[in-house]
Amino acid sequence: MSSANPDSGAVKVDRKAKAKLPPQEVPIRPPEARVQDFAAVKLSFDEQSAMAEAERCLLCPKEACVVACPFHNDIPSAMQLIAEGKFLDAAAIYQETSTMPDICSRVCPQDNLCEGACVLDKRGQGVALGALERFVTDYARVHGPGVERPPSTGKRVAVVGAGPAGLSVAQRLLEKGHAVTLYDALPSAGGWLTYAIPTYKLPREIVHDKITFLEKLGAEFVYNTRIGEDIPLQKLRDDFDAVFLGVGAMIDAKVRIEGRKLPGVYAGTNFLLPVYVPDHLRPPDMMELPQVGRRVAVFGGGDTAMDCVRTAVRLQTQQGWKPDVRLIYRRTDQEMPASHKERELAIEEGVEFIYLEAPTEFFAGPDGKLQSVEIQRMELGEPDDSGRRRPVPIEGDTYTLEIDTAVLALGYWPDPLMSEHEPELETKKWGEIAVDEETGATNLEGVYSGGDAVRGPFLVSHAAHDGILAANAIHEYLMA
Repeated sequence: MSSANPDSGAVKVDRKAKAKLPPQEVPIRPPEARVQDFAAVKLSFDEQSAMAEAERCLLCPKEACVVACPFHNDIPSAMQLIAEGKFLDAAAIYQETSTMPDICSRVCPQDNLCEGACVLDKRGQGVALGALERFVTDYARVHGPGVERPPSTGKRVAVVGAGPAGLSVAQRLLEKGHAVTLYDALPSAGGWLTYAIPTYKLPREIVHDKITFLEKLGAEFVYNTRIGEDIPLQKLRDDFDAVFLGVGAMIDAKVRIEGRKLPGVYAGTNFLLPVYVPDHLRPPDMMELPQVGRRVAVFGGGDTAMDCVRTAVRLQTQQGWKPDVRLIYRRTDQEMPASHKERELAIEEGVEFIYLEAPTEFFAGPDGKLQSVEIQRMELGEPDDSGRRRPVPIEGDTYTLEIDTAVLALGYWPDPLMSEHEPELETKKWGEIAVDEETGATNLEGVYSGGDAVRGPFLVSHAAHDGILAANAIHEYLMA
C-alpha cells in the first residue's frame, strides 16, 4: 500500500484504499468470563492481525496522533514498521521517546489521546494504536536484545519516589552512565503501577520486569524510607550530585461527609490496594481486604472510580453474588474525566451509572456498620476553574439509598511531607512542588521534580514524560 522513497524520505500513500481496510478487533475476554478473576481483560493481537491493523494507518502528514501523545512518539513510523513485520524496529521507535511503552500502552486512555486524534476515529473506528504499541513492546520483551551498561560518569543521583516519574528519570540517567539510587516510602517500587492500578489492566509481571531491567542497568532501590522524615533532603543533597523528587500524589482527598468513618466506607486507595498487592508488600495500615457487601456505591468520576466499580464487581462475583454496583457522579457523562472505553467495559460488566447526584451523609445500621447514604440531586451551573460546569445542589431534592459498601474515589493530593519538612522548597497552593516547566528544576540548587508531585494526580504517561525531561536537564547539570 505504501512505499518509502530512499532519497527524499517521502512516503507515497493511497489513503483512500487504506481508509477502506477493515479494522482488526482487539481481542478481549467476554464480560461473563473476565468478572470471575483479576486477570488481563485485553488480549494481544497475533502477528498477522497486528500487521493488518497497522496497515490501516493513513500516515497523515499532520500526525495528529503524535501531537496528542504525551511522549510525542513517532506513531506513523511505528505503524509502517509493524505493517512490514519489523516488530523490533517498531518497538525501538517507541523506546526512543518513551521509557514505559509496555506500561502506557496498557493503562493510558488512548481514546482521549492518540486514538482519539486519529482521523479514522472521526470516520468510524480509529487504528488500535494502544494495542499495537502493546504488541510490539511485548514482542521486544521476549525477542529484544539484552541490557548493556554504559561507561560510568562517576556522578551519583538520588531519586525520591519510585513511581512512573522516578522510574523514568532513573532509566534515562542510568542509560547515560550515572549511578542512581531510588528511595521509596513503600515496600516495593512502582507507585501507582504497583499499588493502585488493577492487575486486569496492568499485570504485575510487566512492572516487575521494569524494575529488574533498571537493576540490571545498575539501579539501587531503598524501600520503606521516607525522605524528609527518615532521611533529611539536605543529606541527599550533600551525598549526591543531584536529586529528583518524584513523591507522587497518592494521598486520598479529604472529604467532609458525616459518617465517612463508618465500617463499610472506604477511600479509593484503601479499597484497591489490598486487593492487588501481596501481603508482604502492603503498608501496615492496609493489610485487610475490603469487606464488600451486596450493594456497592462508588462516588467519583475519574479512572480510579472506574477501577473501584470494576473491582467491586469482581469481588461480588467471587462471593457468588449477582453484581449490584453503581457509580454515582455529581456531574453528567459529558463532564466525566474517565476514559470512555473504561466506562463501556464497566457497563458491560454490569455497573450502573448515575449522574448529577452526590453523597451528603452516611448512616449506620443497628450493627454499627454502613446501612444507607443520603443522596443530594444536583444540576449544572456555571463553569468552575476546571472549565466544567459546576454541580449545584437542587434545594430539597434528596433521597436515601440503602447500601452496605461505599467507596469515595474523589481524587488525590500530593504528599505533604516534603513541604512540611523542607520549608525552603517552593510549593504551590495544594502542596504541588514548583518547578521550571522545561527542565523540572526546583528553586533548590541541583534538585528537580516532576510527575504528580508537580502536576497533581494525572496520567502515567505525563509523569513518565516529566521524568525524561528532568533526566535530560539533570544530565546537562551534571556534565556542565
